[in-house]
Amino acid sequence: MKKYSLLLIISFIWGSQFFFVELVTNDVGSISLSALKALIGAICLSVISLFQSKKNSTTNTKKYFWIALFEVVLPFILIAQGQKYVSSSIASMLIAMVPIFTLVFFVLLFKKKASKFEIVSIVLGFLGIVILSWPTQGIMNVSGNILGNVLLTLAAISFALSLILMEKLEDGSPVVHMRNVLWIASIVLLPMVFLFEKPLQIDINHSQVIYIIILGIFHAGIVYMLYNLLIQEEGALFASFSNYINPVIGVILGYIILKDPLFLQHKIGILIILLALLFSNPDIFRKWVRKDN
Repeated sequence: MKKYSLLLIISFIWGSQFFFVELVTNDVGSISLSALKALIGAICLSVISLFQSKKNSTTNTKKYFWIALFEVVLPFILIAQGQKYVSSSIASMLIAMVPIFTLVFFVLLFKKKASKFEIVSIVLGFLGIVILSWPTQGIMNVSGNILGNVLLTLAAISFALSLILMEKLEDGSPVVHMRNVLWIASIVLLPMVFLFEKPLQIDINHSQVIYIIILGIFHAGIVYMLYNLLIQEEGALFASFSNYINPVIGVILGYIILKDPLFLQHKIGILIILLALLFSNPDIFRKWVRKDN
C-alpha cells in the first residue's frame, strides 16, 4: 500500500495547485509565475540535498535538460496561460489526459505492450474524470475556449513525455534528480521573464506572495521529489495515475473549503476513478480470486 499512499500524497499536493494558481494568475505573468515556482523549488531541494550523501551520474545531463523542458518550462507556461481562458475544473480534466498520452507514447515509441488491466484502468480513469467534471461544465463550456483547451492539452502531452524520460534516469536520488531539473528550468525561464514580461512591475499583495512560495516549495520542489521517487519504484505509467486523482482532490477541496455542491455525478466519477486504481494493480484481483476459490 506504500505506492498508493505516495500516489495520494502527490495527488493531494497537485490537486490543490489549480486553486493557488487561480489566486495569482491574473496579477503575475505566466512565465514569471513559472520561473518563480521553478526557482523556489530548486532552492528547496538544494537545501534538502545538503543532507544527502548520494551523488548523481553525469550520464543524466541531457535527460535533465529535456525533462526540465517537458516537465517544467513548457507545461508551467502552458498551464498558467491556459487557466486564463478556462476554469480550474476544466484544466484539471484536460491535464488528466496524461496517462492516456503516456500509454500511447510507450506503445508507439518504445513498442511496450500494455496489459489488459492497464488499458482498462486508463479508460475507466478517464471516464471517471469526464463524469466527475461534467456537472459543472457541460459540453458548451468545455469547447467554449479552443485556445485554453489546446494549451492545456499540449501541457498534458508534455507531461507524458517527461514521465517517460524520468523513468530512464540512472543512479542518484530523487532529490538530486529534480533539484538539477528545476535549476536548469530556472536558468531557461529567468531570461524569458525579462524578455517577454515586466517582472519588476508586478504588483501583488502579501497573501499572493505566500501563495507563490507555497507553489514553489510544495507544487514544484517537494512534489517533484516524491513524484520521481514513485516513478523509480513503480514506473511512469503508474505515476501518471496521479493525474486522475488530482481532480478528485480538487472537487473535495472545493466542497470542504468553498462549499461547492457535491452532485451525484461527482460521487459516481470518484467511485469509477477508485475502481480504475484497483485495476492498475491486478494482484488485488488475483487475491480475491484465490479467496473465492
